[in-house]
Parts: sequence; C-alpha cells; structure tokens
Amino acid sequence: WVIGKHPRGANDAEIEKLLDSMEQMVEDAVAAIPDDSSIELKAADGKADSSEVFRELITLSRSEISIALLGQNQTTEANSNKASAQAGLEVTADIRDADADIIQAAVNQVIRTVVTLNFGDVPCPVWAMWEQETIDDTRATRDEKLTRAGLRLTPQYFMREYQLQEGDIDLSDAPVADGAVPAEFAEAISADHDAQQQLDDALDILMNGGVLNGTLEPVLAPLFKRVENGVNPSELLGELAELYPQMNTDDLQERLARILFVANIWGRLHERDNG
Repeated sequence: WVIGKHPRGANDAEIEKLLDSMEQMVEDAVAAIPDDSSIELKAADGKADSSEVFRELITLSRSEISIALLGQNQTTEANSNKASAQAGLEVTADIRDADADIIQAAVNQVIRTVVTLNFGDVPCPVWAMWEQETIDDTRATRDEKLTRAGLRLTPQYFMREYQLQEGDIDLSDAPVADGAVPAEFAEAISADHDAQQQLDDALDILMNGGVLNGTLEPVLAPLFKRVENGVNPSELLGELAELYPQMNTDDLQERLARILFVANIWGRLHERDNG
C-alpha cells in the first residue's frame, strides 16, 4: 500500500496533487511532493510480496485456461507424471472429437438446408472430419489382410488410395527375402498340405467312425466290468495300472501297426511323385 501524509491544514487541491504524485510513483516509481508531505509504502504483515501474488495469479490463470481448452493442465503443472499425462491426452482427444462432432453437425445441417431448398427431399452429401493418419493406417491394415488372403491389388489402386505418383511403385520382380517361400514352391506346398489333409481325414474316420469298436471292446472289457460293479471313477483311475495286464491288446497293437505302416507308405509315395 502507498500511503501519503499531508499537513493537517492542506486544502483539497493540495491533497489531489499529492494523490496524483502517488499514482505516478506507482506507475513510474518517481514522484514530486512538497517538503512538508511524506509517502510511505506499507505491506500486509505475514503476506508474501506483491511479485509472489502476481506469480500465483498467473499460474492459476494458465491452469484454468488449459483445463477449459484441453480438459487437463498437465503442461502447466510441474508435478505431473506419465500416467496422468496419458490420461490427460485421452481427455483432450475426447474433447477434440466432441468439438469435431459439433462442427460436423452444424455444417451438415447447412448442407441439408441448401439441398432441400434447391432439390427437394433427396440424398445430400455428408461433410466429415477425420484424422488422416488414422484412416491411412486402417486402410493399410485392411489391404495387408486382403493380400495375405490371396487378393491381388493393382498399382492403380495404390496410387489412387495412397496418393502415390508415377514412378513411386517398382513393378519389377522383388528378390525373395531370407526365410520367405519362393513362388515356384507354392504349388508343391499346397500339394503337401492336401496330402496331409487327406491322411488326417482317413485317420479321423478310422478312429471316430466306429471301425475300431470291435477291436477296442475286448481290450476295455475288464474296465467296463469294474464300472458295472459300481466302482468309483476316482478309484478306477488308480486301478488302471492293475487292469492293464488283463486287457487283450494284441489285436489293437496289430491294427495300429498297420495304420502306421500305411501312413509311412503314403508319405513315401507322395514325396516320390512330387520329387
């Protein structure tokens, strides 16, 4: 506080002149006063100086402005961490998207009004805002999946969708990368897969089609007998080692040996035909 002291008998003009000098002193730190007048600077006891007050006001103002515009004040606070900053970025993105939706709705309403006035109740174009990087990444991921599925995309498609120029795409045959399968072996790999699938289907029919039921029933006869006698399943599991010597597995072993022999011959014949 700036306090001026004037003589007791001073008139209003002298008092106003002293006040004007005090105002100039606050602005310019320079004042001219009569010899019998005095000026004192008073500060509130226990309070910080004026510079600290203004500094706190500036910090608070910056923080509130950031919250109003961005939804967070991580950029103005020194005690923020990575987790809070990441959460703040998500809030900022949500506010940005919400603002974009408001703008899109307003522009599309204007377009709808113009189309209705000029052409009647017909479909109208839609104005939209998007983030170009996100759209490109989504399209690239989709194109990669389509290519892996066997779809061949033309150079014209890439030039149109990705804004490429003439000469950006090299149409020459690319060398085979390390670990990649050359194109000339694709047919052989497909044939190997088909042969393996046929063998798997045959084994599935043999194991699940009831062909081995007559062979497995004598083997499992002691086990079925114990189940009919009401043995608890948990006890039966512990008795399997004792029941195994009572099982007649000769026929089953012979059939399994034949199956392995046929599978081995099938593989050898297939490799010889493709060799």
